[in-house]
Amino acid sequence: MPYIIDGHNLIGAMPDIELADPHDEQQLLDRLRAYRARAGGRSLIVFFDSGDLPVYFPDPSTPGVRVRFSGRGQTADDAIVEFLRERAQPGQYAVVTNDHGLAERVRAVGASLIQASDFATRLAHRAVRQTPAAEAPALDPHAPAFADIYADFLEADKAHARFPDASPADFETWIEKLYGDDLEQAQSAAFWLGHYGGAEALAPLRDALTHADARVRAAALLALGDLGDPAGLSDLCERLVSDAASMARAAAAQSLGRIGDRTVEACLEEAAQSDAKGRVRKAARAALAQVRARTSFHFAPKST
Repeated sequence: MPYIIDGHNLIGAMPDIELADPHDEQQLLDRLRAYRARAGGRSLIVFFDSGDLPVYFPDPSTPGVRVRFSGRGQTADDAIVEFLRERAQPGQYAVVTNDHGLAERVRAVGASLIQASDFATRLAHRAVRQTPAAEAPALDPHAPAFADIYADFLEADKAHARFPDASPADFETWIEKLYGDDLEQAQSAAFWLGHYGGAEALAPLRDALTHADARVRAAALLALGDLGDPAGLSDLCERLVSDAASMARAAAAQSLGRIGDRTVEACLEEAAQSDAKGRVRKAARAALAQVRARTSFHFAPKST
């Protein structure tokens, strides 16, 4: 059974790939190729929105992992459904997505469905070569909260690797770098503040949301997600709907998916439906699914 991958939706479900990263598609394709090399057998067909592509773009398809982009004026969701309708036996395909709207459409044409969050767990487990399930803690990998736990683990691991000697005493140094002229240092400063700055980091990270460089704004938006302070939710929503750079809007959506509650659903729904960039719409949809899964998981009434 070939897998059809809703590309940006799966990226949004991956704990260690960021939709705001300009190379996120390539990272996903590398991960999928490695997965297929280990798992073998099934071919993978990955669909992406074409909105952010340059006019001339080489075909990144490789044997076993084919890549398709939506046509002009078409979304990746539409391209997936069109592809299935053109198949003589659409029931032979399984679509990987967390998008409820797309899920209904592919079921209507006879294809089966795999949750992107479940598929992301498969990829993540293979990538980090985790210990066998018998030796691991008794966690349910299908629980909506598991993706957040695993994401936090990976983020902490990456943070310690990048800043092994981090200390609260460095706070003022990183604040200076955040406001400095070196853009790479400013991005690193936002990353550090998100992981180690604590409550004092909220104000400078908010200031960085108006930085002239989109990469610094995106780094600050991701850092607000790392910081986890609910006081930053309104800032994330504001940048999601107003920032001029799709990179920053996607970063805002990703952080809202990580720390948002039901109060952010309206801004995510707006971006998911009306943002001009397919990447941002996908990020908002993935974030909306994360928020709803997390809040349902924590607050669903117990059955009697």
